[in-house]
Amino acid sequence: MKRIALFIAIAIAAIACKPEEQIVPEVTVHTDEATLVIPTEGGDVQIAFDANVEWTASLKEATAADWCTITPSSGAAGSTSLKVIALENTTNDNRVVTVVITAQTAKKEVKVTQLQKDALVLSGEKTFEVAADGGQVKFAVNHNIAVEAKADADWLVQAATRAMQTSEFTFDVAANTGAARTAKITVTAGDLKEELTVNQAAWAPVFEVAPAEDQWIAVEGGSVSITVDANVEYTVTTDENDWLTVTNEGGVYTFTAAANEGFDYRSTGVYVTPKDEAYVESAKAFYVFQNGRAAKLWAKHPAEDYEGYDASQRVKLAKYGDYILLANTTKIYVLNPADGSVVNTIDVPAGMAAHNVLVDDAGNVLFGADALDGAGDVTLYYVADPFNPEPEQLISWNAGNYYCVGAGNIRVKGNVKDDAVITAVVTDGAGGACIAWEVVDGVIGDWKWTNPPYTNWNVPSLCFAPIGATMADGFFYIGYGGDYNLYYTDSFVAGGGTPWAVSYVTGSSWMENYNCIATAEWNGNKYAAVVAGCHFDYDAADVFLLNVNNPAAAEHVYTHHGDGDADWDWTAGVNPNWTGLGTYSDVLLVPTADALLMVYVDSNYGAMACVAIK
Repeated sequence: MKRIALFIAIAIAAIACKPEEQIVPEVTVHTDEATLVIPTEGGDVQIAFDANVEWTASLKEATAADWCTITPSSGAAGSTSLKVIALENTTNDNRVVTVVITAQTAKKEVKVTQLQKDALVLSGEKTFEVAADGGQVKFAVNHNIAVEAKADADWLVQAATRAMQTSEFTFDVAANTGAARTAKITVTAGDLKEELTVNQAAWAPVFEVAPAEDQWIAVEGGSVSITVDANVEYTVTTDENDWLTVTNEGGVYTFTAAANEGFDYRSTGVYVTPKDEAYVESAKAFYVFQNGRAAKLWAKHPAEDYEGYDASQRVKLAKYGDYILLANTTKIYVLNPADGSVVNTIDVPAGMAAHNVLVDDAGNVLFGADALDGAGDVTLYYVADPFNPEPEQLISWNAGNYYCVGAGNIRVKGNVKDDAVITAVVTDGAGGACIAWEVVDGVIGDWKWTNPPYTNWNVPSLCFAPIGATMADGFFYIGYGGDYNLYYTDSFVAGGGTPWAVSYVTGSSWMENYNCIATAEWNGNKYAAVVAGCHFDYDAADVFLLNVNNPAAAEHVYTHHGDGDADWDWTAGVNPNWTGLGTYSDVLLVPTADALLMVYVDSNYGAMACVAIK
């Protein structure tokens, strides 16, 4: 009995010592967040939930309190709800608030969204001015709802749209071929709308070529370019040729040539022509030239460029050391062959008429005077120092020896102190003659004469020139009158009867003046040059360069046309430098390491130039 009582006492004591049962806090939300959306103008939404203990509610974002409230913000355990109230949303963005429900250690976050205010904002200008040839119109739209842009004209075509918070729209503007025009672009987003205006200028023809002038390409080859800016259709053509190629890249036309192996320059016409005949008067035409192996280094007008030069006096050219001598009867100009500038002048001694100033192949300087009008002597003097001339007479030949009306135009080849040939011409009177003196071992022999192939009454219009230092080397002859051709002989028959052969046919038939011959050897070849001047103002002088390896059959190498040297004005048909004071001309060939220089002067045209033959 006592055992039973003890057991009951122990059980009661155990029950009395058992701890109270623990509650785990929980919060369960029954409202879907997707439904928790407050309209733009403001309002409220309900959040339903269960809490098994007392609870509180708060806004997670501190700034949300400016536009949002919660009621109630606390409560007892059980099934319940709270209300989220929002003011009007005046921004262009949705806004979100986080409601935090806390029940002791349990916590739930619920997001509530309020809708944005619909917006459509155009940035920048709303009116666009577009040129007639077209282009693009670009504008940006700030928006928060779907947006689109449409034009009310088919000449505005939307090119690109990028739908973002800021959308960019591009409309291609077609070229306008008529009058000025205007169109609208309407941008819409929901019920919102904005308009832009596009004004396009009237079409006007554009046709510009730059540069529209003659172009030069170097002898070594290269390219020149022109740019055509046009909104009318056009063609670019050239004269038929086989040396110039044409490429086009975006209206930039490039003309390319390889090296020119010929002596003469070459050219082709270029024509840029609108296809529509209404604009054909705007067509441009010019030439592309390429220098040949012969290129003009410089040109001068002696009467203007050289002080004291007298265009009515005879002229002669000679090489003295590194310089060119231009003799003008009483004054000698020492010229730099690189640019034709005067580096010094020499006054001919008083009383001496230096119709001829010569430098022989050994560098000896000679002054000579012609016998004019059938009177006086042909004289030739050796001058040791042309800058301080003390002439030493070598020849004095009286014009009466041949019953002549004039004698002179002296030429020399060789070394007058050793072996040389000196020549002169006799004009009409007793039929004309070619006069020669042969110098052997420094001794000048008696004068000899032979018949010319043709004659003229004026000394400056004829030239008889030795080819070498002995008479056996032969002679050239050319002049005004007869058939105007260059003649050659290697059989000087004293007393007449010399057989002459035509070496080169000039093609001249009248009024051309040939009164000078120059010869030289360069790069293993023999050359001769002659000047074709005119007695009247209808054409400029030409200079012929000939290969005379076979002097009996000269070959044409190059013709230098003196139009540019004399500033010939083809439009006016006159040459402003024409003097009409005498058909005085001369030519000189100067071999150098790099080129054969061909220098000429023509007094009637007031022209002088130096051409480099490479």
